[in-house]
Amino acid sequence: MVAVKGGAEPEELSVVKVRGGIDRHDTLALGLLLLLFVVALATFAQYGTTWDEDYHFWYAHQVIAYYTSFFHDHTALNSPPISYYGALFDVITALIAPISPFGDYATRHLLNALVGVLGIAGCWRLTRWIGGPRAGLLAAILLTLTPGFYGHMFNNPKDIPFAAGYVWALYYMLRLVPMLPRPPRALVIKLGVVIGLALGVRIGALLLLCYLGLLLLIVPALAAWRERRPVAALAPCFIEASTVLAPILLISYAIMLAFWPWAQPDPLWRPVADIIQFDHHDFPYKTLFAGTYYPAPLLPRIYLPTFFLVQLPELFVALLAIGLIWGTLRWLRDRVALESVLPIGLVVFAALFPIAFAMTTHAILFDGLRHFLFVEPPLACCAGLAFEAILKRAAQWPSALRTGAGTSLALYLAYHLSLMVALHPDEYIYYNAFIGGVPGAVGDFKLDYWANSYHEATDDLVAWLRKRDGSRFAQTIYHVADCGPGGSVKPYLPSNLHYEENRDRADFFIAFTQDGCDHLMKGQEIAEVDRLGARLSVVLALSRPSLATKSGGPKPN
Repeated sequence: MVAVKGGAEPEELSVVKVRGGIDRHDTLALGLLLLLFVVALATFAQYGTTWDEDYHFWYAHQVIAYYTSFFHDHTALNSPPISYYGALFDVITALIAPISPFGDYATRHLLNALVGVLGIAGCWRLTRWIGGPRAGLLAAILLTLTPGFYGHMFNNPKDIPFAAGYVWALYYMLRLVPMLPRPPRALVIKLGVVIGLALGVRIGALLLLCYLGLLLLIVPALAAWRERRPVAALAPCFIEASTVLAPILLISYAIMLAFWPWAQPDPLWRPVADIIQFDHHDFPYKTLFAGTYYPAPLLPRIYLPTFFLVQLPELFVALLAIGLIWGTLRWLRDRVALESVLPIGLVVFAALFPIAFAMTTHAILFDGLRHFLFVEPPLACCAGLAFEAILKRAAQWPSALRTGAGTSLALYLAYHLSLMVALHPDEYIYYNAFIGGVPGAVGDFKLDYWANSYHEATDDLVAWLRKRDGSRFAQTIYHVADCGPGGSVKPYLPSNLHYEENRDRADFFIAFTQDGCDHLMKGQEIAEVDRLGARLSVVLALSRPSLATKSGGPKPN
């Protein structure tokens, strides 16, 4: 079979031994993951509840009801558009939340963050397998320092779990390739489970099965071409179909169907139909892009590339550009064998194909890169490999040049980390210096489109009321409305602050500054949430005869 260059590690987690010790880059990578775990534990409660989360929680309970009613309760099957998603992460969090000491949404945020750390670990393992321990560490650092990915880690129940499954599936695919046509059964099961878990979150994971099918065709085809025996590719293909593809299809589909009731009545056609219409579903709201509001179907095709250019850190963008140019020139100049570039070729394809497909088909897009977070781990892998190649070349530079470059890099990383700290816990609104950072994006691109800042705004309102009303605060009922679904405010309201759906009856109004929400009501501004000089949300005391009434009883459910 074709010899494909990859890491020389055994099947289970291992670290490279160097002169009897552990490779220091692996030690640092494991330390980074441990640090991320500690930071997640320390900060998960500080993130807000995004607009979709209460909807996902509701859906999880409907899926559970579908099973506990012995398939009689079909609410989970008949509630589009949420029915068109798998509920794996939602169900797990709904089952754990009742026994958690943190409450429903904080528990979800902690579990979400841990899945995000798992995705960074997958990026490390994937890059390490291709380029070695130092490249793996660099990729993990780059992904960790990508504010959009990091910020979404805590409260994005769709895209972060999907991204974690996506990168681990790519890793196990590359592990499997050198062992074709008869890889170990344990490795086949792992790949089937990981793809199934990704399918249990988003149907887009069908792409992974397509990638696998391509690999199973390409590897024997390369061997047959090298040996000048075209017919020789047929036998391995048949073997792979029975030993690899069929088991993975069965395992992954079984997991997907278990967490996706909507697909169960027609498990062959419904998933395919869903992925066909997925990128062209109806989105009735206009989207802000480069200072103009567009209907979603009329967004320019450069929408996605532009967001990758302005929302990835500058170093990340530069490394991708260098890697693309350098890698292409080296391949053309040195005529590198296809077998040796197959691993990085798969990663590049898995990163770029979804973007190119969305641009070509003019898919319905909104919320910046949110739906394409899953390509950021493979992009970080590419950037990490480019970084590794640069460092190997840098070893030959004069010492003064190396010192200057190292100092510049350290200063840049320190500055970038300071930006992430300043944005916390709203890291996901980050824009890079190519457009003037977050202040430069104001008015041109959306910032806090998911109302993450409502948590802080609600806390500010409560603090203001406590200061104004003193001992009367606990005995007084206040009515609070917001712009958008109430799920982003209600989890943080004390029992004497009632959420009011009719904002005309509210005493206070919480609104983010996107789409003119903060101008819907007139009142006195008593608090605002801002990051780096950009206003994210405001709290208004509305003009009413009485801002507060005496409590007549407990808060209704």
